Formats: sequence, structure tokens, C-alpha cells
Amino acid sequence: MSILEKAKKHWVTVTLYIVMSLFFLGACLVSMNTYGAIAQAQQDIRLQNPYDDAEIVQHGNLNVSFSVEVANPSRYTLHIYTLSWYATLVNSSSTTDRITSIGEDYVGPTKYFEIPAKTTVNLTYWSIVSDPTVFSKLFGFINYSAGLGQSYTLETLPYTHVFSVMAFIGEFEHEYTREGYLNDLVTVMLTYSSTEEEA
Repeated sequence: MSILEKAKKHWVTVTLYIVMSLFFLGACLVSMNTYGAIAQAQQDIRLQNPYDDAEIVQHGNLNVSFSVEVANPSRYTLHIYTLSWYATLVNSSSTTDRITSIGEDYVGPTKYFEIPAKTTVNLTYWSIVSDPTVFSKLFGFINYSAGLGQSYTLETLPYTHVFSVMAFIGEFEHEYTREGYLNDLVTVMLTYSSTEEEA
């Protein structure tokens, strides 16, 4: 009996086999396309145009600020889960207070806000420094650096800015605790450090 005759005899089974095969092939192609699109999105979503500044404001206080853009050129919405910014002054000559905290901001863990597809959002953070103890450390660094031939002011000190953002790709909601194995697939983690930019 030829293959064609067997297929005619069992046409219901053959039809079901073909339909199921096409279904699974289609599902496989959709899954591969989705995975590829997510992987590409994780590469395309980025931090850009970081900018930091320091200036003397009212009452002789110091305002240290940082801004950065989160660019989302992908077709997916980003759900921001955590954001953090830290500004410090690193004094490698000190044996006790090597790091002076200048300012910080932290949000999370929560769905803070969304960044829609194909948009760029600018984030800005700042800290007003008025603590005499902090000023004492900053002026101590300025005076020590002057002895080494470096001329700093409060506005030109080499402040270090560290920023990070963690987001989930919104179109792929799941139970983040119970289905934790999916977290990496939909997570976008972006970090920036001004020390890496200087290196």
C-alpha cells in the first residue's frame, strides 16, 4: 500500500497531524520572534547624555545635580521598578572618611512610572548641601589638593555620580515572585558611573 493510499485511508489522523504541526511551527516562530525582539530591546534601551553640575545657591549652600536620559526606542513599554542616584566625593588620601556623601535618591521597589515605547525620558536629581560637617570635609579636600598643585572650588570638585535603573518590559506581565525564572527575560538593568566615563 502506497503512502498516498495510507494517507487517504487515515485522512482524519493525517489532517490532525498536519494542523497540529502547523500550529506548533507557528507558535515556535512567534516565540522565537518575541524572544529576539526582547533581546534586541534589552540592547537598544540605554542611558544617554549624562550631565552633572555643582553650583553655589542661596545662603551659600551647594547644589549638586545630575541628569540623564532613559532612551526607549523599542516597541515595548518599560515599567520602572527601582531608581537610585548617589553623589559622593572620594578622598583617597583620608584614612577614615574616604567617601563623603553629597546626596542620594532612591525609589523602589515599586512600579514607579512607565516609559512608553519609542520615547526618551529625562531624569534629574539634585541635593542641597548645607551641613557644616560636609562643608568641612569638602574644604579639607580643596586645601589638601591645593598642596598637590590642584586648584578646586566647591563647584569643580570631582564628585562621583552613580545611577542605576531597573525596569520590566511591560507587555510580558507575570508573577515576579512565583515565576521568578522569567524575571531575567523581561528585565532591563541600566547603570552609569561618572568614574567609568573618566577612565
